[in-house]
Amino acid sequence: MRLRHHVLWVLAVALLALPAAAQKKRGPGKPTPPRMEAQCEGRQGDHLEACRVLGSYLDRWKEQKWAEVRKLIHPKTLEKIAVAKKNIGEERHAMAPWYWAKEVYLLHDWKIESIKDRYGGTVEINTVETTYRVEEDGFEEGGAASYLLGKKDGRWYVVERRSGGGGFNEDSIRLGMKDYFDPVPAKAEKKAPEPGSESESDLD
Repeated sequence: MRLRHHVLWVLAVALLALPAAAQKKRGPGKPTPPRMEAQCEGRQGDHLEACRVLGSYLDRWKEQKWAEVRKLIHPKTLEKIAVAKKNIGEERHAMAPWYWAKEVYLLHDWKIESIKDRYGGTVEINTVETTYRVEEDGFEEGGAASYLLGKKDGRWYVVERRSGGGGFNEDSIRLGMKDYFDPVPAKAEKKAPEPGSESESDLD
């Protein structure tokens, strides 16, 4: 009987001595509901199309449906992710959320702060996001991010993400993303912005 009590006491001490990191984490829990429909309501034209693509991208990210996320990423961006994998052995890229979800962070919720027209018919969407931080096992609210979307072969894609916001200027698109997008029709270049929208010239 004494031996049994001694064994139980040793086990109890060992469990109490386990470091906090070794204990089971709470994790991110269930994904929040899809936000795309509500966040894109009332938008029109290119803003609506770009919003729906980004909304789908972010909602699929929350659900960790990586195959569907990849389908919404621009082909040239996917090429860059592949190059990163080849050069450094891992897909360490801002537009590869499946990489960051393993040990750094996972998107938990999001809302749109603004949508802006950018160079060459592209659209910039700025968001405020809540993320689950893996190491801390907790949530971080109020994170800003900027996304650039554009058309290739008649289809909208998510091209780039910048954490911290800041957006995309003309040079970063014109010089850094040459041949990424479909040519903009001449009439569309001269078209006045929709009421309530913000154009490149208004912002820079």
